[in-house]
Amino acid sequence: MSAVQKKDITVIEVSYEVCNKVGGIHTVITSKIARMMDNIQNYIAIGPYYEKPASIVFEKEKPPVLFQKAFNSLNKKHGINCFYGRWSIQEQRMLKKKPVAILIDPGDFRSQTDEIKREMWEFARVDSTTNDWWYNEPLPWSYACGLLIEELIREGAIRGKVAAHFHEFLTGAGLLYLKKNRVPVRTVFTTHATMLGRSIAGTGREDIHSMISDGLSRKETMPDDKAREYHVLSKHSMERASAVNADIFTTVSDVTGRECEFILGRKPEIILYNGLDMAKFPDMEDLSHLHISFRDHMRKFLTAYFSPYYPINTENTLFYFISGRFEFHNKGLDVFIDALGKLNRRLKNMNSKKTVIVFVWVPCNVKGRDPDVMDNLALFEDLDESISKESRRISKRIMDSFAQRKSIKNMKIVDEAFLHELKKAALKIRRKGYPPMTPFSVDPNDITKSLESSDLLNRKEDMVKIVYYPTYLSSTDGIMGLNYYDAMIGSHVGVFPSYYESWGYTPLEAAALGCQSITTDLAGYGKFISPSLGKSEFGVMVIPRENKSYQESVDYLENLLYRIYSMSKSERGQSKIRAKQLSMLADWSNLIKNYLKAYEMALSR
Repeated sequence: MSAVQKKDITVIEVSYEVCNKVGGIHTVITSKIARMMDNIQNYIAIGPYYEKPASIVFEKEKPPVLFQKAFNSLNKKHGINCFYGRWSIQEQRMLKKKPVAILIDPGDFRSQTDEIKREMWEFARVDSTTNDWWYNEPLPWSYACGLLIEELIREGAIRGKVAAHFHEFLTGAGLLYLKKNRVPVRTVFTTHATMLGRSIAGTGREDIHSMISDGLSRKETMPDDKAREYHVLSKHSMERASAVNADIFTTVSDVTGRECEFILGRKPEIILYNGLDMAKFPDMEDLSHLHISFRDHMRKFLTAYFSPYYPINTENTLFYFISGRFEFHNKGLDVFIDALGKLNRRLKNMNSKKTVIVFVWVPCNVKGRDPDVMDNLALFEDLDESISKESRRISKRIMDSFAQRKSIKNMKIVDEAFLHELKKAALKIRRKGYPPMTPFSVDPNDITKSLESSDLLNRKEDMVKIVYYPTYLSSTDGIMGLNYYDAMIGSHVGVFPSYYESWGYTPLEAAALGCQSITTDLAGYGKFISPSLGKSEFGVMVIPRENKSYQESVDYLENLLYRIYSMSKSERGQSKIRAKQLSMLADWSNLIKNYLKAYEMALSR
């Protein structure tokens, strides 16, 4: 196979999540870098310098001479500090060469924040009158990014065709600086979800999707008064100015494209769908083995979690899960919990024998760990070790008897002392009441209140049981003891019934890990994958929420969860294979062409 002909361009990608993992944009950038570097001659990432995250993923190097001249100039003129090095992306497939990254610490330049705000108002009518840390902190850094790009071009450190790609409002001041000063570089701006759209959707007070449809049908744009009402005027104003002034404006899904057109007043020229580097995910054969291993690990945890209160057969269970940020309405947690309440009632009425265990992996503030749960886990761990030791002794007794040609028919297999220890452990571990809905101590919140109102209380008779895990999963957390991806592999279906989701990496990641996945037609990924589903009902499933009532969405999801519950083992296996196949459509090998086209469009202007 002949090598790919690289495009003779330089791409400078500017994001607050370069060497600084904050949210989903970090996944977007890191997962595509290898494909990007395969297709273009020069790639440079620019991010903020924060010592702690940089110490983990940033490898400092001596800058090339012309880069150092640009850095010295910025430091002398503005007190800005620039660091040159390589971005060490651990989860990325093997790179021939790690990407160049420049991290910027604005230093003394932060004192110019008010002057930057004035300049942004005069040039692009960016209203900075209402702001917070997330507006004020990145503002001088973003502006410094524009200064750096200008200086690199002036010094000749970067030559030829240059496209500067800015992500989100946090980088907007840098883009606007380049436009205002007519720096010879073409700009691309990507919003991953509008600030105003997310804010409106998150409150649940207004239906953002109806507002968008109505506004577009009347060819209207959202007024700034609405941004002021939702206290995001400055961020919205910067976002809109960046979108309007960029050479090419992009977003990550067709759903968000409509939102941008209405809220920001510009229709994106091209959609940059989010992808994953599928090379880093195990193949289906390996996933089948891993599923059994991690499923059994989860069963062991659940035995310790539930059996002190009542007997539970973890062999006859299905594992459903939801994960993501704590956005109760936007992520569809409300729909999910109400659907689970309906499913629980249905299964109890049927006298069903198979249990559904639902994991809610949604982080929030925790006050500590439940001491009873920790005691139970410790007791079961000791018991498991005792049984393992006794099993080895039993094996030795049987082998010795066999070697001595003795009959084992009447042989005493288990010691009386061991049986006595088992009885003591059984008495010690019994607890009254119900298993807690979470192994942590948390203040009442929308999730716990909704679980209670849906009568999901982990009673013995409940066929849908809950484990709310409000912290990040880790193999060393001393509770379930699995990383996030491992827990996903061990599960049977991931449920993501989002009301507002510009893309939605979680259902795509679940599918890539061979797990059945549920999304909606209000999520970017749901819209993206829907045309490829055909008549197949399983693998990746899309809930119709567009133009549907809340209750219709609940009913549809409950029926879907029951259909999955009713699948045979063979059907579940085929559905997992189908999910894995569908995930490949979002491999960066297929989607990187959209980025390359965006740069070509910008450079042709």
